[in-house]
This record gives sequence, structure tokens and C-alpha cells, in this order.
Amino acid sequence: MSRFYSEAYKWSLYEKYRTGFTLTEICEISRITDKPLREWFRCFDLQYSRASSMSLKEVRQKSTQLRCQLEKTQTELRLLQNKTVLTEIPEPVRISRAWKLLERYGPNIVCRSLNIRKSNFYYHTIRKPKVTAYEKHDLELMPAIQRLCGDGVKRAGAEVIRQQLMSQGFSVSKRKVLKLLREISPRKNAPQEKNKCPANWQSSCTNILARRFSQPKPNMAWISDITTIKTDSGKYHLCVVLDLFARRVIAARLSATADVSFVCRTFQDAFYSRGKPEGVLFHSNQGGQYRSCDFQNLLTGHKVRQSFSAPGVPLDNAPMESFFASLKVEEIYRFHYAGISDLTASLRSYISFYNNKRPHTSIGGKTPVEAENEYFQRLSAVETTGCAF
Repeated sequence: MSRFYSEAYKWSLYEKYRTGFTLTEICEISRITDKPLREWFRCFDLQYSRASSMSLKEVRQKSTQLRCQLEKTQTELRLLQNKTVLTEIPEPVRISRAWKLLERYGPNIVCRSLNIRKSNFYYHTIRKPKVTAYEKHDLELMPAIQRLCGDGVKRAGAEVIRQQLMSQGFSVSKRKVLKLLREISPRKNAPQEKNKCPANWQSSCTNILARRFSQPKPNMAWISDITTIKTDSGKYHLCVVLDLFARRVIAARLSATADVSFVCRTFQDAFYSRGKPEGVLFHSNQGGQYRSCDFQNLLTGHKVRQSFSAPGVPLDNAPMESFFASLKVEEIYRFHYAGISDLTASLRSYISFYNNKRPHTSIGGKTPVEAENEYFQRLSAVETTGCAF
């Protein structure tokens, strides 16, 4: 029967037909051709004849049974199509069950009952290849990423690895690289730390650096900061000094106490390892160690100017924050440390990797050691020839 007319409307036309209206008159009233009308009336005559042959009691019993069966079926269908129940069953399991019921119930009822898209069902059961193009691409990328990581699995950032893969001819996104890195070496969740800002601000703590993180030559601006690392034997403090020209770590010390002498020794390590340079600008946050009289007198004695970040503004010392983020994500959160000996060996390994093997986008994809070596080679060439060309 046509789906454009309700059963109630068809029955009203059938009643007119039984009360004496001719088929031609009903066609003029309803503007429906005689062919569908004859089919409707034939079905109603068949139902009417069946109902007349049954007693009223039998009709009521049959109606009650059908109503109970319908309510039961509707309840089971609602339970089956409940989103909470279906989400607990993985889609591959639902598709495998649907395949077994396909011959008996057909794809429409099975897919609608199990909340499976028909196109998705046919793809996974008939048309899906053994190895998809995405899976094949991942299988090609995985060994390439492992070769780039080498012995330091997951040390290099996802963006750095993506650029190196692009240079090798691969087409890959940063999200895909990050996903494969997590499959190669899953790490622990990073602990959430609250930001701690200095309680006061002194006018003498000026920001001379003013976020000029790109320096034309080495030993013009150094940045420093302190971070805390947890081990089984307690907390240890790491102080690092970074040269902004090539983002190279020039000094690092580990101590159980974050006192002033700890920061002073770290600065002296950097100062003497770089050949006692002159005119250095030392930038840090407003930690008590950096604002202490002992440390400021040390900088003054070495003719080093001091610069401070604004309180509660980590972007003023962004390269240092970036280094600590890379250190923790690529090294600290990957291992469990029993004590200071394990932590020291891990930090030495990472700093060597950071300076010699880890490329940086801020210096053209080179490592800090490569960037500094190229600078000194150009400088020696200029001094030899007396010309930059």
C-alpha cells in the first residue's frame, strides 16, 4: 500500500464504499486512482471476513496477546539500542555478531538494532583490505622514527622528528608522529604543579633582556632557573645555565638544597667553562637565590649585568621553561629514580644528547654544538681573510 496515506484515511474511504458509494465517486472525492483503492478495499475485505469468522472473545484474547508481545519486543529493542549498553561493547564485536545474523534477519534490521552504519558494516566484513593504506604508512614510519631516536627513544620532540621525516621524503603530521612515539615508548603522566609567583616586586629588578631571545653571538646573554626532581630518596634541585645564542647548556648542577651557594657554584662553572667572557647579561626569575646579595656581588665582581623576569610571567624566561619541559617529558618522566646517582647519570646523558644530537627549530634545525661551531668557523674565516665574503 502507499505510504503517503494513513490507515485511518484508507479505512474512512472503505467505510464510504461499504455504505453505498461507488468506486468512481470515491475516486472523485479522494482524487486517487481506482487501482490503489481496489487493493486497499481487497485487504480490508479480507481482514473483515477473518474478524467476522471469530468470536468476540477470541478477538480480544488475540489482541491482548499481540499487545503483550509488542510491548515485550519494544522493551527488548530499547534495551538493545541503549547507548550505554552499546558503548560497552566494542564495535568490532558488534560487527562480528551482526555478520552471523545477516542471513536470517537481513542487513537493515541487524544494523539498525546494533547501531551500526551499513556502510561501515560492509566495509569491515567485505571490502576492508588486510592492510589499509594508513596501517601501511605507519609500518613505514615506525622504523624511520626509531632510527631517528636511536638509543634515546622519544627524546627528540614530535615536531623535530616530523621535520627530519619530511626531509627524508615522508608526508606526516605532528599528531601522527606523537601517536607513534607513544606506541614506541609510553610514559607516565606528568604531575600537575601549581604556579608559584613571587609575593613582591622590586623596582630594581628590571627586565633588561625584554624577551630578546635571539642573540647574534655566544656569551651575550645567559638564562638560568631551578627545577625540582623527585626520587625515592627525596627531592633534588637542578640549576641550569643556558646560552641564548645556540640554546646550549653551559652549566648544570644537582643538589639536595637549593641555597645561594648552589646557584653561585653553577654560575662559576658556566663562567670559567666559557673562558671568562665579558659583557654577559645574566637573566633569571626573581627567586631568592638570584636576588640575594651574595649572588649579586658575585655577578658584579665578574662584570656581569643582571636581568629579571616579571613576577608570574614565565614567558619572560621562555627558553629556560622550554628546556625544562623537554627535559621532563623526554627524560625524567620516562624513568624511575632510586637516588641521586641514578638521577645524575640520567641528566648527564640527556644534556649530552641535548647539546650534541637534538636539533632546534630556533637555530635552523641544527644542534647547539653545530650552531656554535659554524659561528666560530665563520669568525675564523673572517679573521683570516679580513672579509666576510
